[in-house]
Amino acid sequence: MTDPTAMSYGNRKPHFVLVPFFAQGHMIPMIGLARLLMLQGVAVSVVTTPGNIARCKAIVDRANAAGLLIRFIELRLPCAEVGLSEGCECFDLVPSVELFRNFHEGLSLLREPLLLYLRQQCPKPSCIISDAFTPWTREIARELRVPRFVYHSPSCFFLLCTRNVRKHKSGVDAFERFLVPDFPHEVEVVRAQSSGFFDHPGFEKLRDEVAEAESTADGLVMNSFRELEAAFIDSYQKSLEKKVWAIGPVCLTNKETGDKVTRGNMMNVDENYIKNWLDAKETASVIYVSFGSIASHSASHLIEIGLGLEASKRPFVWVIREKEMRPEVARFLSEGFEERTKGLILRGWAPQVLILSHPSVGGFMTHCGWNSTLEAVSAGVPMLTWAHFFDQFLNEKLVVEILRIGVALKANTSIGYMVDDAEGLITREDVEKAVTELLAGAEAEERRKRAKELAEKAKKSMETGSSCQDLRLMIRHALELADEASDA
Repeated sequence: MTDPTAMSYGNRKPHFVLVPFFAQGHMIPMIGLARLLMLQGVAVSVVTTPGNIARCKAIVDRANAAGLLIRFIELRLPCAEVGLSEGCECFDLVPSVELFRNFHEGLSLLREPLLLYLRQQCPKPSCIISDAFTPWTREIARELRVPRFVYHSPSCFFLLCTRNVRKHKSGVDAFERFLVPDFPHEVEVVRAQSSGFFDHPGFEKLRDEVAEAESTADGLVMNSFRELEAAFIDSYQKSLEKKVWAIGPVCLTNKETGDKVTRGNMMNVDENYIKNWLDAKETASVIYVSFGSIASHSASHLIEIGLGLEASKRPFVWVIREKEMRPEVARFLSEGFEERTKGLILRGWAPQVLILSHPSVGGFMTHCGWNSTLEAVSAGVPMLTWAHFFDQFLNEKLVVEILRIGVALKANTSIGYMVDDAEGLITREDVEKAVTELLAGAEAEERRKRAKELAEKAKKSMETGSSCQDLRLMIRHALELADEASDA
């Protein structure tokens, strides 16, 4: 169903093609963007693969039931041709770091089949919005003579910080602390935690392609909102000399319970069981623990988390991924842990938006992935942060130091990447102390108040405020560019 306040386009129907990077943290918000565009009366096609369509079938069914027909351009990802096993169509399925480049190479081979498909469409697309990790879409947009926007999945705080560090601090030791240069706030970092996604040996070609695709784009789209990151959005826009539209948090498109349940993958537990469990708990008493779809932990770290949660004497919902359920972990859980504690353990995928939006949830122990961070912000839930890799370290800085709605589990660490067999980084005492600090006392109350205020700003931004306005300005700009190209 189109929003009754949607834009009017006369006799034509705009058609936007969205090209996500095939990772859960990128595809989920891209589907959210598709919904936002469709509510504005725009026809949307999303590029995907058979395996990824199967993963998001529940989201698609919910959208279709609401009258939002998501069209998919289903292409075959050439896994075997780049040394990946068949079916390895999503980034979290890549078995090792050594194969990350193979996955990116396979994705780039979609350029020709996608171009062939779009050439056959009549009328041609009005605009392409492609993930920053798919720089090969630049040639497609150029050949079709349609505008192209780059969609960024991380925070603008991260993008600006890494850009400035790359520009001014290239020779700094990986673990030397320094203030981020030319930055709106005083933030101290180490280079190991403030590098861009592809600022690593072996990824130089992809890094340059991503930078070139951004510099030649017709604009940038962010899953953020101005009331959260205004200073960083303005600085990034000025640095790149390109228009930046902040159109999020897109997780707020999931307003109905069914949407919140199906956002992401399929789960193993009935949502009513989870809801009834949460209903029985006091307001803001539960700590929710989840570290996303990619991070994986050693058995010792999981056991320390469990013992710390038990020592905190707080009710908790703890998500443990299936591949983390090693024999030592399964044994620990089976030896009376669930019976002794006030906890609910979910194995596999969990309906995170549904859980965070429940009044009984008072804190979120998170890896600080940007989707999880925005979901917590949108729900007004303070965070207990434990960053693991990539943009998570800088998102943690934003949450704890700038927004002041979080507590760091391990402050001032310098690791650049936490491998899943890492040992001794956290203890049960760290967990117990951080949970108590997050949930109890006067500072916790102030933190909760700030989180609730941000949640209200997020909702207003999406309904009638800055994000709603930026979405419409972005659509209008795309159509103006498309008209100019067709007249040329």
